[in-house]
Amino acid sequence: MRNIFFLILSCFCLLSVHAQNETSKDHISLAGIWNFKLDPLNISIPVKGSNFVSRFPEEITLPGSTDQAGKGFKTQDMSSLRLTRMFEYSGAAWYEKENIFIPESWKDQQLFLFLERVHWESQVWINGKFVGKEESLSTPHLYDITSYVKFGDWNTVRIRVDNGNIHDIAYTHAISAETQTNWNGIIGRMEIQAVSKVHIADVQIYPLQKEKRLKIVAQIVNHSNLPVKGDIRINCHFLNDSLDLYLKEKNTTFNSSDSLIHLVHYYDLGDKLYTWDEFEPNLYEIDYEIKCCGKSDVRKIKFGIRDFGTKGTHFTINDIPTFIRGAVNSCEFPITGYPPMGYEEWKKVMKVYKDYGLNCIRFHSWCPPESAFQVADELGLYLQVENSDWRFTVGEDEATNAFYLDEAQRIFKEYGNHPSFAFFCEGNELVGKGCVDFLKEMLTEWKKDSRHLYVAASGYPTVEGSDFFDFYGARPQRWQEGLKGRFNSQPLNTRYDYIDYVKKFSIPMVTHEIGQWCVYPDFNQISKYIGVLKPYNYELFREDLRNKKMLDQAHDFHIASGKFQVLQKKEEFESYFRTPGFGGYHLLQLNDFPGQGTSPVGVVDVFYDAKPYVDAQTFKQMQSPCLPLLRTDKLVWSQNETFEGDAQIANFLKEKLKGAVVDWKLEYLNGNVYKDGSFKLDIPNGGITDLGKISIPLTGIRQAAKMVLKMEIRNTSFSNNWAIWVYPDKLPEISEKKVMLTRKWNNRVKHYLQKGGTVLLLADTAQVKSDVPPCFSSISWNAVWSGTPPNTLGILCNPKHALFKHFPTEEHSNWQWFDLVRNSKPMLLDHTTYEFKPLVQIIPDWNNNRKIGLIFEAKVDKGKLMVTSIAFDRIMAHSPVARQMYYSLVNYLNSPDFSPEVTLTNEMIDKIFIQP
Repeated sequence: MRNIFFLILSCFCLLSVHAQNETSKDHISLAGIWNFKLDPLNISIPVKGSNFVSRFPEEITLPGSTDQAGKGFKTQDMSSLRLTRMFEYSGAAWYEKENIFIPESWKDQQLFLFLERVHWESQVWINGKFVGKEESLSTPHLYDITSYVKFGDWNTVRIRVDNGNIHDIAYTHAISAETQTNWNGIIGRMEIQAVSKVHIADVQIYPLQKEKRLKIVAQIVNHSNLPVKGDIRINCHFLNDSLDLYLKEKNTTFNSSDSLIHLVHYYDLGDKLYTWDEFEPNLYEIDYEIKCCGKSDVRKIKFGIRDFGTKGTHFTINDIPTFIRGAVNSCEFPITGYPPMGYEEWKKVMKVYKDYGLNCIRFHSWCPPESAFQVADELGLYLQVENSDWRFTVGEDEATNAFYLDEAQRIFKEYGNHPSFAFFCEGNELVGKGCVDFLKEMLTEWKKDSRHLYVAASGYPTVEGSDFFDFYGARPQRWQEGLKGRFNSQPLNTRYDYIDYVKKFSIPMVTHEIGQWCVYPDFNQISKYIGVLKPYNYELFREDLRNKKMLDQAHDFHIASGKFQVLQKKEEFESYFRTPGFGGYHLLQLNDFPGQGTSPVGVVDVFYDAKPYVDAQTFKQMQSPCLPLLRTDKLVWSQNETFEGDAQIANFLKEKLKGAVVDWKLEYLNGNVYKDGSFKLDIPNGGITDLGKISIPLTGIRQAAKMVLKMEIRNTSFSNNWAIWVYPDKLPEISEKKVMLTRKWNNRVKHYLQKGGTVLLLADTAQVKSDVPPCFSSISWNAVWSGTPPNTLGILCNPKHALFKHFPTEEHSNWQWFDLVRNSKPMLLDHTTYEFKPLVQIIPDWNNNRKIGLIFEAKVDKGKLMVTSIAFDRIMAHSPVARQMYYSLVNYLNSPDFSPEVTLTNEMIDKIFIQP
């Protein structure tokens, strides 16, 4: 009975394999359950005189990683610097699949083992015989296994994957612990492929737009060991069915006795071309078919007709100037710990980039898989692909140099036909004794493929021979610049640009990793981490906030800091758009970065879900390819002044705007128009057009007001707006007669309060006991990684509170707060009670949660106390903002609304100040 059972089971398995082969005649999928074994001591490789170990003791599912399977060493700690891997492993791991049936009918074909996205080095044995080794991080590993398999029989595949230090490149985001992690496994397609003995090995398409034809370079492999001749059919068709385009079929022949046959063809496209770009990503497809020895082989290649070039300091796409609006992708996928391999997953991700107004993605020191290029082709996104290089020893190790040279060539061959593959770079911020010479050699080799633009490195160094520079420096907050950055050193003006940087070069410049303004983390995202990486960093931040008795403010911190983050990014974008000859920028980044100290820099979270304080349409409008601009000396004005500004349009659409009407208006917040006007002119594309001056006397604005200047191109979606603040030149006299006005906290003040008095303490900033610097801007990247300010996230207040009755404000920082914040000494209030909240609070660094205030009120004994550490005495003479804030503050003190609810003791207030 038992023998009959096993006979039936064996027949079922055989039928299952044959059924699989019938549905997939040219390949056998190897996805599924594999035998598995970790080999941290490298003892399982067979050597002369020894055999393999017997069946591996564990099982694992592929495609997948050891992290997903819970293999490796269980993590015992947690860090606030990055997400935490639950299982870590670095070294060799063995994967074995038995009972792979290879049909007898495949005996006259060539067989390949195809492994997509292996991490990192692979070695393959078939039926116990060693086949070879591959080490690409970016492209599939392909093995010719024809001479190793048993046809009409069962076969065993063993794969050794080593994610150890194959080459010393530990910082790259291809393997970095900061983002995708250094997982072990195989995550893409895994299959045995059967092709004809004479088959197509490679087809590369070179669109020659000006000649209206294609150059097609093909490689045919001949494994027949005989001279061969065959027919070639080339058929090209346009993939937009709504457009009528007929392309002729081309037929030719080949005849050769070589084992590798190189062929070059030219294919005429006709007079009508549909080019590919961000606005119209038109795609074609080539069917390249050979017929030889009674069999055929076909390659289908999608491509686009596009020429990426440069003209002076501008990029061009099909000879039309374009402006790069890019964002960095650092391979953050915390559910799996590795990048998605499927079309739908990449479509979800890349659609977010497109929806938020970007036209470019820079893959920071890594290369995405095939499916990412496919989606980018369809959406019209320009990709900057990079070798997996972020080293401080560039050029110093010959083996690593050779790896990178080979890796670049593999990337060009595998992904070079994609029109979205616009730029290539060796890697990020490269340093080393032989760095420049190595990069010059790389540039020379790369430029043999004319389909892409090349830059030696992102950030630095700048190397002669690059087509453009991805240059560090043109941004308002440079690394470890402290409070000398533009947003902290002076009130905002929108005349500032980076023309001095443009003048440094005769080729385009993309400014490196800009817009790193952070937001307080949203702890609601913690529940989304259901995969291999756990958000213990965010949990540590949350628990610290709870311990500091401010967890109830987490949402308010997030929203207020987020709205301020958007304002800073908007101004930064505009500063690049208004710079003549500027090439573009790479935003760091659209989504949050979960490592390097934890950097919540995104306007979407790490899962590409929108954050609640800005939507895609608003962010897209901030960096539109046709963007109205305003140059003005300041955003804070007095009633007796005349607003002066220069209106401009940066137009990087495909066409000029003929007879455009640009309307502008200055509005109150209720929508009532104070003044309006318009400009009518042709707006050429490819740069900045001056529209004219806007001059508005402000004498009709009777009280302090936030106004909005709006500009839009009539009958289009292109618009922009700017807040300006107008304050009375003279304010009504205010009296502090009912209030003790003092600059020092002392026994006299305490006694006055004990008797029920009201005190306004304009604190002497020199006496405030605090190490919090008066930062106006948000944190750039994160203060743990930089070790310098800015290390706070702007203000939080309640604009409906009576304190602000005469001082228009939102709940968050805006540009009018500059004078008040920068001329202050923030007060540390951690020792106060849970319910105590400052009226003007500073949002803390999530790594160092502290209760910080600029203005607070409290009941003290029988009296009422108002305290501010803003240096009004120093700035009121020249700051209309300070005068208005002080006026509003004193009016509040004199009103019945001033009735503090929370009690503080004298001892609590003592701790705020340096005691004699």
